Amino acid sequence: MKAARLHAAGDVRIDEVPTPQAGPGEVLVRVRAVAICPSDLRLFEEGHASGVVPDHPMIQGHEFAGEVAAQGEGVAGPAVGTRVAVEPSWHCAECDLCLSGHENLCRNIVFPSFPQRDGALAEYIACPAFSVHELPADASFAEGALIEPLGVGIHAVRLAEVKPGQRVALLGAGTIGMCVLLVLHAQGVGEIAVVEPIAGRRAWPQELGAKPVVAGHEQLLAADFEADVVFECSGDSAAFDQALRLARPAGRVVIVGIPHPDEVCFDSTTPRRRELTVIFSRRSRDTLAEAIELIGSGRIDLSALPVREFTLEQTAEAMAATAARPGDMLRAIVEP
Repeated sequence: MKAARLHAAGDVRIDEVPTPQAGPGEVLVRVRAVAICPSDLRLFEEGHASGVVPDHPMIQGHEFAGEVAAQGEGVAGPAVGTRVAVEPSWHCAECDLCLSGHENLCRNIVFPSFPQRDGALAEYIACPAFSVHELPADASFAEGALIEPLGVGIHAVRLAEVKPGQRVALLGAGTIGMCVLLVLHAQGVGEIAVVEPIAGRRAWPQELGAKPVVAGHEQLLAADFEADVVFECSGDSAAFDQALRLARPAGRVVIVGIPHPDEVCFDSTTPRRRELTVIFSRRSRDTLAEAIELIGSGRIDLSALPVREFTLEQTAEAMAATAARPGDMLRAIVEP
């Protein structure tokens, strides 16, 4: 099969590699759409993932959807030909964290596209059968690929425990931020302010009723805005401190974005004097079925999120588009 493999930082090549087989408890998925995540971009640009360097030319991509092409031993479904979305955080179901309900923190987690496990920027990938779920009939493969970031949004909102009538601030209207906003909107949360420095991206939260939508957090501070819950979804290391400053006393701050660089600095006076609760959100946890139900019922419309489509041979161009952060695109979608 064809696969886009990262040989070194910035060096992605289309290679012919063996087609994987579905082992016991697995299904083979014919990949139809892969969304490029900023974490994919960082590995592409820097050649490592938080210091972990691939030990082989690596296939990236963990936000994906496709069709079941084959079933491994012991698999009853979904049937061959079924259109599926995939939860790429594959837990062991046996360690202490899995048994306590924290599958996303599994001590033996397998995450495709994080070294050393190959991902989905290829024609086929073998996945645990428990990780796939049938797509709604009217959902596109591109929407299926966006179900993984939607799951991240669902998990973050669960952790935040937003109550009716509370005021919310959201930093970053990229894919993750918009997924958080879509989940909040579906739950009836009405008062949501959004900070997004890219002008082209401010229209989308406005269309969903977010208000105010501003370019910088200083505009909210100048208006004496305080939020009961703040979601930091931008991944900008400076936004950690900004989120703390926007939270009201006894408020909650949920860190969803992955800071870049990893080290962040903040004034500890703010969270200490305000007795803030700061929660770090890790990927998603048991969200696939809920995400499917939300788009199947029409409560969330992922087709409204602007994407650009690329072929597998254009993977480098998809990475470049992701790095450019254009105002009219949230995700580059590669179609192997």
